[in-house]
Amino acid sequence: TNLEIRILLATILECPSLRALEENALGTASVAAWDAKRYCLDGRALIADHLDAGILALSARFAPGDSRSLKFPGRFVVSACRAGGWLLRNENSQGPHYWIPTNPCWRGFDADGHILAEQEATLDELDVAPDHLHLRFQAARHDSWLHIQLWRFEAEGAALIEDLTALTTIETAGYFTLGSHTCIRQPSDFFRHIVQGFVYEDRFSWPHRRRICSENDAHALFLIASGLQRATDKRIYKLIRKQLLLAVLERQSPDGGFRHGEWTERMESHFRLHCSGMHLLMDALDERSDAAITAALKRAARFLSDKRDQTAAGTWFLHDELELSVESMQKAPFKWLPGRVLGKAPQNMLVLNTHLDALIALDRYHQLTQDEQYTSFVRSGLEAAHAVINLRHGEFWYRLVFRAINLTLLPTARAVDLPLWQRALKRIGWKYLIPRLYRMKNRWPRLVMPGGYIDRHLALAPWAFDYHTVNLMDLLRAARQFDDGRFEDVLQAALRFTQESGVLARWAELDYERYALGFLGEALWHACTRYSDLKYRAWLAASLVTLARLNMGSPPSVLGVNAEAGNACRALQPLHPAIRTAAWQSARGTEMLLVNADAAVSFPLSSSIREVDLPWRDPANKRVAPSQVLAPGDWVIAQV
Repeated sequence: TNLEIRILLATILECPSLRALEENALGTASVAAWDAKRYCLDGRALIADHLDAGILALSARFAPGDSRSLKFPGRFVVSACRAGGWLLRNENSQGPHYWIPTNPCWRGFDADGHILAEQEATLDELDVAPDHLHLRFQAARHDSWLHIQLWRFEAEGAALIEDLTALTTIETAGYFTLGSHTCIRQPSDFFRHIVQGFVYEDRFSWPHRRRICSENDAHALFLIASGLQRATDKRIYKLIRKQLLLAVLERQSPDGGFRHGEWTERMESHFRLHCSGMHLLMDALDERSDAAITAALKRAARFLSDKRDQTAAGTWFLHDELELSVESMQKAPFKWLPGRVLGKAPQNMLVLNTHLDALIALDRYHQLTQDEQYTSFVRSGLEAAHAVINLRHGEFWYRLVFRAINLTLLPTARAVDLPLWQRALKRIGWKYLIPRLYRMKNRWPRLVMPGGYIDRHLALAPWAFDYHTVNLMDLLRAARQFDDGRFEDVLQAALRFTQESGVLARWAELDYERYALGFLGEALWHACTRYSDLKYRAWLAASLVTLARLNMGSPPSVLGVNAEAGNACRALQPLHPAIRTAAWQSARGTEMLLVNADAAVSFPLSSSIREVDLPWRDPANKRVAPSQVLAPGDWVIAQV
């Protein structure tokens, strides 16, 4: 009951302000969906997520002056958990068990909820007694809060212990997060992102070196948990999905927006992240109808629908709230040039990937809800996207300039072997041409360059060549969403550019640009759902090998569960940690890819996967026997 939960929390969390909670009922849930409810108590000092019968996920924060301890009544066995964190097993079979997924952490926040600093808490005292377990943590600076997360399993939820103590290979393979660009390798890694009930980026990002809330990460985590749930049938991933859903629902502003404050102190909304929140809600709604999710989605669509600029070519959806006025853009942390190309507003930066994602999100919204009030904006926005993509001003000059710029994209090993005149041209490219490219684009506006490279934006000074793979991913998504063949020429040139220019190896050697390879893997998965040619499977296999060897993790969609793409496959579970798998549905049916990502060791197919009886074929499209040996980098594919 509500009162029992309050008494439980007061007993476990020895904080004077929480002990008083036993005097009142728990109250009304702040959000509820999918039979899960969230309670925010004591000014959000305590978050209680009731995820299922007998399962409660708790997040508590303590000021330095409060008690910094956990006390668990009963007799417990404490052990490190295979899923990460610590498992507290109650020796009384009818008593509750606990999972502490991450070490308690001291964090400093600003008034808008950004994380400014964090440090793992030091354990001062561990008292294991016959009737209780008591943990006490060291104090930190006066401006930090101690954050503690734990899950409580009643007797009916005790089966979750097996989920946490016996992980399969697919659970530890590693999965790339689309927001933070970090890797999920075990269940506890989800809780590096879930902090006091919200989903944060797992990085201190530019320009202010602070952690912001991110629906981009929330959606990636939701995809990963969905795929692992389908692959393993484990309940823990279903529960994590519920917690992610509650986190997104609670963070939505009354006007329907998700706000981030990544660039300024004005808590501006970044619409790419907002769209990710919509995609998570739509994935959930596509799986199971829910009135709260539907209402939140409608508010989110309404918020996004007027964040647009009416250009001469059609509607263009903006990148963030700073673009709503020239005055706001003056507060941006980068140099930019106003312009009127295609009759756009001066502050519109013409950021391609956010515009495409907004079109996809609003069209998915229409398909799910049959609400047609935004369809005219989507149709107009699609025409504007084609108009911008087809800009070819200054062809002669761009061809000259990109002869030099493309040399800067070569990996070091190739660049040092260039003849002297090409090395001189390369130096001119990175030292003089790239810093002035945004001025050239302002005079001869275009995003698609000779050779297939697609630039991110029109008006910003920074050159973001790593965004080529993000643009590629979103163009592939848009081509599928709108069944629009007009993207085809640009897509094929962009795909060839990634494979032929040398940029893959260049991204791999640059720490700050390497994340482009994660988006390339995601893009190639989408390409495999669209095209039948085996070369795209070969490119995806090579991408998975690269990501594995760089310890970056596979892109989320390879697990086969991407509602936007209409995919609901069950990914195959490899038998060896070096084996990577991917699954998708296409016109060819359900396809399963298996690749040996080890750098030195070969594996027979029979020891790589249990499903050796599938009709496996090699890159030459020939049937292979279970005894077939997969050398490092080799791959096979099955169509079922």
